Amino acid sequence: MPDDGRPALPDIDCIRGFAGASPMAVVVLQGPAHRIRYVNPAFLAATGREETALLGQRLADAFPGLGADRLASLDQVHGTGEACRVDAVALALGPHAAGCGAPLWDAEASAVRGSGGAIAGILLLLRDVTGREAQSARYRALVEAGSLAVWIAGPDGALRDSTAWNRLTGQTDAQSTGLGWLAAIHPADQAGVQHRWLTAMASGETYEVEYRLQRPDGGWRWTAARAVPRRDAAGRILEWVGANTDIEARRQAEQGLRASEDRFRTLAEAMPHLVWQTDAAGRPEYLNRRWRALTGLGLSAVADRGWMAALHPEDLARLETAWTAALTTGGEYDADARIRTAAGGYRWHRLRAAPVRDAGGRIRHWVGTCTDVEERHQAEEALREAVAAQERLLREAEHRIKNSLQLVAGLLRLQAGRVEEPAAREALEAATARVQAVAEAHRALQMSPDLRSVRLADMLHELAAGASVQQPGTDIRIAAPDGLTLDAERAIPLALILSELVADALRHERAEGAAHPVVLEAQAESGRLVVSVADGGIGLPDDSSAGRLGATVIRALAKQIGAELASESAANRGTRVTLRLGLEAAVARAG
Repeated sequence: MPDDGRPALPDIDCIRGFAGASPMAVVVLQGPAHRIRYVNPAFLAATGREETALLGQRLADAFPGLGADRLASLDQVHGTGEACRVDAVALALGPHAAGCGAPLWDAEASAVRGSGGAIAGILLLLRDVTGREAQSARYRALVEAGSLAVWIAGPDGALRDSTAWNRLTGQTDAQSTGLGWLAAIHPADQAGVQHRWLTAMASGETYEVEYRLQRPDGGWRWTAARAVPRRDAAGRILEWVGANTDIEARRQAEQGLRASEDRFRTLAEAMPHLVWQTDAAGRPEYLNRRWRALTGLGLSAVADRGWMAALHPEDLARLETAWTAALTTGGEYDADARIRTAAGGYRWHRLRAAPVRDAGGRIRHWVGTCTDVEERHQAEEALREAVAAQERLLREAEHRIKNSLQLVAGLLRLQAGRVEEPAAREALEAATARVQAVAEAHRALQMSPDLRSVRLADMLHELAAGASVQQPGTDIRIAAPDGLTLDAERAIPLALILSELVADALRHERAEGAAHPVVLEAQAESGRLVVSVADGGIGLPDDSSAGRLGATVIRALAKQIGAELASESAANRGTRVTLRLGLEAAVARAG
């Protein structure tokens, strides 16, 4: 034991033997004052010191920049004998003083015992980590660039480096010491933050929390705080490294969104409609009071497509297909359906929905309304019934008109049979044919689907049948597409014209034994309706009174319906009379 009563260190020459050539810096300290008893060449080279200037000095005097916390760690090793590690120690003098670019070391301190087993000193092994710390500084700068503040707290939760925190909050060192930093947090958030912080320290888990932090000017800003523990080799927490980032803009946006949603729901509750909202996948998120009151279904009842229970079974498949298509394409949704009421009845509603998108165009949710249109549907049903009744009445009227005209034709035919004078009989037969033609046009009209237009094929067949009754055994042939129609207003005059032309054709003389059929044709040609009557006869005699009146009737009716008349005759081929009507007089539809 030395004269001063301190336990004697082991043979320094023994230590010098293994440390002299070591690339690691080695220092031997003696006693609780930590006096320097040995330094190896690597330590001297790194610190730029002379051995003679260091030996015998207290470590705190030789390197005043060490700091009380690091000296306290050495005191703990000397007092307990337990080794410890101290990170980023700066040991230099002059222009390389601590904090001014000095080399940085990680120090491992272990107790050195004398011959009697008492602790005589401390062996320090130092590893140069200047490069690592430079990289750490760069990382810290990067973190600070994206953060409001980066801070260090001890294992007890007290701030160690409060410079950035104080600059952010306006607190002083005295105010932020210990757990005083909590005072800079909004009173409404303090209790929650303190609980999360104490829980993290007790468990060693990552600390994450959002809170309002005071500004130096007295206002508040939202920040997100996150801290992780840094541990030693034994797993003990050395310190907490944390950062606060600015989330004020995000919180303001969230607050604006909540305010917008509140306004939407206030409006939705006041609207005289059923209002609902779903997420982007179509899952219900909100139903207004009117929906719940009408259907008796709340949000839980309509989850997982439970809303289908509110629809009429006959409408379900159609609406589900349309809704699936809207969700797939992102298009708007619009349909009428019957919604079941809480009383068990159904009311017609118009269902409309549109997607609500975020700034990036992604669908956030769907908003929809159901507007009661029961009265409209009832009115439409009443209108359909009235139209159907009117159609039945019209058909009945057409039937009666046809029958009445046929009765008149029959009376005329009966009267003609009793007249002996040829000219009078011919005139009565012509009048009978004309009345019969009108009756046949009405019959064709009765066969039409809408009572507003006549299918020409039907009308030509009716005319041919009527002519065959007048003159049995005649050969009348029809050629007309099924889809060709003419409005009823012009169809009846056209029927009279064609009846006159057929009657003329049947009065033509024919060669003995020759087949000369009368042909009725109708077709659409270049946007016009073309109707013709052709025969193989030689024409009427000029002195035929029926022929003269018939020609007058034909010209008058053709003018009435705006038809152009053309006639052509050829030897052995008979006569063809053609009528052409403008588009305004005919409607051609594909059959």
